[in-house]
Amino acid sequence: MSTEPAVAPAPRLSLADFATMAITFFSLGVTLQVVLIDNGTSAMRAFVASSVIFSATSQFAYLAVIDAGGGEWAAILAGVIVATRFGILAVSLTPRLPDGTLRRVAASLNAFDPNVAIAVQQPTADGVEREFWRTTAGMYLGWFIGIGVGTFLGDVLGDTQRLGLDAVFPAALLAIIGNLLRTADGRVAGIAGGLLCLVLLPFAPAGLPIILSLGGVAIAILLSKEPES
Repeated sequence: MSTEPAVAPAPRLSLADFATMAITFFSLGVTLQVVLIDNGTSAMRAFVASSVIFSATSQFAYLAVIDAGGGEWAAILAGVIVATRFGILAVSLTPRLPDGTLRRVAASLNAFDPNVAIAVQQPTADGVEREFWRTTAGMYLGWFIGIGVGTFLGDVLGDTQRLGLDAVFPAALLAIIGNLLRTADGRVAGIAGGLLCLVLLPFAPAGLPIILSLGGVAIAILLSKEPES
């Protein structure tokens, strides 16, 4: 009888999961456009910016600095700081993909939190690539429909926090990484990263606590190393 502990299967995107991902990014796109237009951005400029940037967290960081009275360049810098995590995500993803420069470049340019979180949990290179692009398709579908609808709605929806739309993305991301939290290393990384973020929030610039919370991963790696005999 085998005594090896059962390993949770890697998550795969079912049709229901695909729809949930699309709905999540639809809600996020609508929310962002309403917030941008409420802050004085023209509808056309808001749509073009969201289409090109495709990073709601960077755009929200930009808006947070503007709302706090910061200048344009400070707001842009905040958005750039938040966006630096995409490079880290791309670095973690590309070695797991099948060989091929073009396919790896294409994936790295579309590396975001949800699709990388799902993809890197797959046991094979083909599985990583398959789940990455399936998740990406759901994200893009919901996002572009969402920013289109949000652009036309403008400020009709009113307070996005009152509607609870601002909580959609964090809740979805937590669900995506839930499988990683079943492992000891994942729990250590999550707890350490969360504590780092909480400590930095009161005084660090907008977006920086999220970036530095990645230090939780480094802590988990250090703690998981077996001492040399």
